[in-house]
Amino acid sequence: MPFWTYLLHCRGGSFYTGHTDDLDRRIAEHQSGAFPGFTRDRLPVELVWSGEFPDRQQAFEFERRIKGWSRAKKLALIRGDWEGISRLARKKDGPSTGSGRAGFGLASGIEQKILGHARDAHPHECCGLLLGHGDRIEEIRPAANVHREPATHFEIDPQALLDAHRAARDGGPQVLGYYHSHPTTLPEPSATDRARAAGDGSIWAIVGEGRVTWWRDEKDGFAPLPYAVRDG
Repeated sequence: MPFWTYLLHCRGGSFYTGHTDDLDRRIAEHQSGAFPGFTRDRLPVELVWSGEFPDRQQAFEFERRIKGWSRAKKLALIRGDWEGISRLARKKDGPSTGSGRAGFGLASGIEQKILGHARDAHPHECCGLLLGHGDRIEEIRPAANVHREPATHFEIDPQALLDAHRAARDGGPQVLGYYHSHPTTLPEPSATDRARAAGDGSIWAIVGEGRVTWWRDEKDGFAPLPYAVRDG
């Protein structure tokens, strides 16, 4: 009997990994909210990758392997980029070159666009996606803030997330992170931000007091992130 390991994209940008002997039934259970646990509180969810294995043990072992991967490796898996997965594994296992808080490249004009979106959304929080390739953010994609209390919280429109990940699988820019604004507080991770963080290595841009600050969502919390403006 074949088994499948699968990867779901969930509301808020997080991923869920599992295994099953009936892929169609299990995905339907996740999408309807009938499957208890993580995904029920993060609907809607979408199947973004699945792999078939000859027995349950192999499917379970690959599930555990994926759960230990970084967000970048999971995105490479979704794209079918096995060379990229190998490259990321070598990078992780290589010698340390610093604190581990690697910086990134930023196309010119990105911060100005984020600030403009924050001004337009005020007094509500703005939010959107950071898109690019590798370690360079090339564009932003503003999204609707669908949270029921948009003046003090944000929730990116799930459809915008699903559309962006579909485009990435078709060769478009990757979802490297997210941005949002703090209309009345400092541009740093709030208690709410910290509670929602996935620890998946994604980049967060936070707007406040007329400036943008950049953070890496690491397993042990948010870390300030250096960057350099790079065009071309």
